[in-house]
Amino acid sequence: MADRKRLAGFYAIGFIIFVGAAGWTAMHIHTEQAGQGPGQVGASVPGLMLGSSPEPVSEQGGRQDEQDVPVVETRHFYSGPPHAPSSRDKVAYLTFDDGPSKSTREILRILKGYGVPATFFVVGTQSPEGKSLYREIAAEGHALGNHTYSHDYHRIYQSAEAFMKDVRKLDQLLEETIGYRPDILRFPGGSNNHLGRKSGGKGIMSRLAGRVQEEGYQYFDWNVSSTDAAAPVQDKEMIIESVSNASRGKNQVIVLMHDNTYKRTTVEALPVVIRKLKMAGFRFDKLDKSSFTFQFLKP
Repeated sequence: MADRKRLAGFYAIGFIIFVGAAGWTAMHIHTEQAGQGPGQVGASVPGLMLGSSPEPVSEQGGRQDEQDVPVVETRHFYSGPPHAPSSRDKVAYLTFDDGPSKSTREILRILKGYGVPATFFVVGTQSPEGKSLYREIAAEGHALGNHTYSHDYHRIYQSAEAFMKDVRKLDQLLEETIGYRPDILRFPGGSNNHLGRKSGGKGIMSRLAGRVQEEGYQYFDWNVSSTDAAAPVQDKEMIIESVSNASRGKNQVIVLMHDNTYKRTTVEALPVVIRKLKMAGFRFDKLDKSSFTFQFLKP
């Protein structure tokens, strides 16, 4: 009997060590790019950089000052009180972060084929191809949201002023390109990302959450993650399963996905994700300032 108890104790200790290691890995699955903007696409596969964003490259092959890079962002899980849905109607809001990219047109084609509206939280690009993609997103009836111009964590999270300067830079570009400034926004990494603290201190995200609302924006996190940011290229079936499982029992879902050249499995999974959500009774809509919102961090 004593031997059995001793053996059970060893198993319990081993399980605790395993769980702790798994939790540490989930929180450190990404690396941070500090104070460095996107570089040029080269012949080799770029390294993983957090804070950088995928940028379109001219289809004519011209040299650009921006590039696509794989993005691995923090995975967030809300642990506060549940958010009450705004209605009993089952609505799914598909959202795509970090575009435009070489995947944008394919995403638009799929959405059009299924008659599904979506929301694109875009970053800044001055390339003609990128501006053309902004216009195509808007022309096909989708919403554009501000995801900051640079997506540079070190730069934008230094202070509220630095963040708003970057947001306004993208606002101005979008107004010049599509004719309006978005009033919806998503923080790079989400409103409770811990990487912003390295630049702006412990309370930076709380200050920013309040500031953007004072400035007239509504910010959106997500309550369903496709997990396509949990790896440079996530398994297609994992994306489908993650969305399906996390959507169960919810009437309103804001689904996080990424518009990134390298995340091909996101594009491949999208038709299946749409079909499964439809079979589960969801209709689709795009976000606006008055939509159901889900926020990790309240100002």
